[in-house]
Amino acid sequence: MSSLMVSSSGIRGIVGDSLTPEIALKVATSFGKFIGSGTVILGGDTRVSHEMVLNIVQGALLSVGISVINIGKVTTPTVQQMIGLHNADGGIVITASHNPIMWNGIKLMNRSGSFLTKDEFATFLSHYQSSTCSYSSWDKVGELNYDHQALEKHIDLILSKIDVSIIKNSGLKVLIDANNGAGAVANPLLLKKLGVHYEIINGEPSGRFTHDPEPLKQNLSQIMSQMKNGQYDIGFIQDADADRLVILDETGHFIGEDYSLALCIDQVLRDECQHETNKQVVVNLSTSNVIKDIAILHGATFYQTAIGEPNVTAKLKEVQATVGGEGNGGIIFPKIGWGRDSLVGIVLALKYLATSKKKVSELVSQYPKYTMLKEKFEAGSTEDVQRFLTKVEEKFKQESLDKSDGIKVMFQTGWIHVRPSNTEPIVRIFTEEQSIEKAQALMNLVLAL
Repeated sequence: MSSLMVSSSGIRGIVGDSLTPEIALKVATSFGKFIGSGTVILGGDTRVSHEMVLNIVQGALLSVGISVINIGKVTTPTVQQMIGLHNADGGIVITASHNPIMWNGIKLMNRSGSFLTKDEFATFLSHYQSSTCSYSSWDKVGELNYDHQALEKHIDLILSKIDVSIIKNSGLKVLIDANNGAGAVANPLLLKKLGVHYEIINGEPSGRFTHDPEPLKQNLSQIMSQMKNGQYDIGFIQDADADRLVILDETGHFIGEDYSLALCIDQVLRDECQHETNKQVVVNLSTSNVIKDIAILHGATFYQTAIGEPNVTAKLKEVQATVGGEGNGGIIFPKIGWGRDSLVGIVLALKYLATSKKKVSELVSQYPKYTMLKEKFEAGSTEDVQRFLTKVEEKFKQESLDKSDGIKVMFQTGWIHVRPSNTEPIVRIFTEEQSIEKAQALMNLVLAL
């Protein structure tokens, strides 16, 4: 049997193997016990197993006296936004995010619309690990309601916070790959309201992904090829639950997840929040130094956290940050919400194009150049992982080290980060330097261990 991944970023497993109906039932009843009473927003992406998992979770919540507002197949940030709109007590998203098609998962949100804090997750986990569960009597079960307009409300909220009038008059042409995920439902609503010319490929919300749902360069040959005909100003790709966004330039060149985030953060600091005197940027430890460079350019204070949206969000709240995100293409704009949101990223990127009247390639060329390399390998036992991390620490003991999430080794112009994944049974290795040769040299040093 494969491993069930349990962390504050969500509970994920392979459907019918590590993620079973019994697991979904236990997660939902435990979350209901954590909530205590009140209402939970429930939605999820388009995966084939959506209805199976969602209906079990829905029934389980009702059975422990929690009312449910079912918002259907939506993006993860839509669930987060609806928690606030409906003044709900929490939210659950049925999604495995970027994991392959055979996976599904359950993301848990608190009443602020963000992932559970460390303390909240510890409380939930204690309920989950308990063998007891008290079900409600017939007259105390939860109430079920629906909100079929949740996506439109989410989009209208974004457009009420960001002035998009310049986009509507820009004549921009957009190609977007929704990969049959939640973006296939959301994108037409957003792009029509923005008034741009657009085409969506893999736009059927079937959950039968045309390619691996992680928006990495090797998975994007279809849209990259179509962009090369020169008919579009920008290309967008989303993961399955549409919280992450990756950008292609007008020639179909993959600018990378970090530079996609950089473009959006630059727009926020340069335009959306240009008059703020105390700007703060928060990203995770595996995010490119280009974000730090942009923060310094705009006089913003720069923070890094352990990997995982819950950690980034916690720091965003702590320092009341202007903007943040994760280098995997997840922009978080607290002015709108506490979650990574590809729809926000699309609006910010299009506004930057419309305002600057420059091409994506021209905007990206103004940033310092870094090359990031990524490797991963199957993790053995926890002890095996720790032994490997100890080897890394010993190898680079003379360098500056950050051990808050695995081992990060900092050099003058580059870095190495080695850590176990929160979402898959693997160890991830990241290296970054100012050239591919230097980045590869760092990677070789780690792989040799």
